[in-house]
Amino acid sequence: MKIGEARAAAARWVAGQRVPGFAGAYVSGSAAWLAAEAALPATSDIDLVIVVDGEVPPKLGKFRHEGVLLEVTYVPLEPADKVLSSPVLSPGLSRGVILADPDGRLATLHAAVAGEFARPQWIRTRCAALEDRIATLAQLDVSRPLADRVLSWVFPASLPTLVILTAARANPTVRRRYVAAREVLMRYGEADFHEELLDWLGCARLARSQVAAHLDRLTDVYDRVPYDSAQPYGTDLTSEARRISIDGTRELIEQGLHREAVWWIVVTFARCLTFSPYGTAALQDLLDDLGAGTPEEMRHRAGAVMAGLPRLRQVRETLISNTE
Repeated sequence: MKIGEARAAAARWVAGQRVPGFAGAYVSGSAAWLAAEAALPATSDIDLVIVVDGEVPPKLGKFRHEGVLLEVTYVPLEPADKVLSSPVLSPGLSRGVILADPDGRLATLHAAVAGEFARPQWIRTRCAALEDRIATLAQLDVSRPLADRVLSWVFPASLPTLVILTAARANPTVRRRYVAAREVLMRYGEADFHEELLDWLGCARLARSQVAAHLDRLTDVYDRVPYDSAQPYGTDLTSEARRISIDGTRELIEQGLHREAVWWIVVTFARCLTFSPYGTAALQDLLDDLGAGTPEEMRHRAGAVMAGLPRLRQVRETLISNTE
């Protein structure tokens, strides 16, 4: 299926929705950055953002419509300056792949965001928002249950990749963030910094066979999860989402990007454990390989990211300057 066809299917789903305060809908993520005639990768979904003027419903998550895996998120209608300041909202809205706009407000907002999106002042504002979230690692609570502790560490620990992508005005992708950051850093002669990013996570020296073995154990855990789609992460663990979380990760390993695949393996393991303790030992083994197996080691890993912030900001400025 082509990207344009998938967008059209998403638009037809939007047309059947009745959300109070509905202000429009647009495509975000990779499907907004790729050309309409490009093929939709089998391991990708369509990120669909519903803009609401009023009370915002909970995230709907992943589900299939007309053969297309959609991931639907609701966000509030915000003024242009708020959108431009957001590393989450601005990239998608700047692309202008609008599927519904009942009163023209979304088109007006897109025009304002697109016109200012590449200005260094807004890029730095978005990077600063990400860096503030990285700084929360200083308060990492290692007394929390294992799954919660891992998620509170691994997400902010991965955000340097999104600083890189934001600085380069690239798509701040989720699952493939380490792959995308690698591509940017190699393009601008900063390949050594990519190795630093992997080292902060603890996976720089992992062999392909090690990562493949961890994915095999994750696959077994994933297929046993008694998920509930109404609970947090529930729609990320369905059989429909398996193609992304498991097959997409295996694809990276087969491409020789096994170290870049580790982050998503950790995330998915921890999400599985929020539903069932089955797989605790497997996750613990992975954390041991990353040097984050004990609370003290995880705190040390978090500290390495914090200590790397000055270097991250230096690379960020290099990228902003080179892409002006």
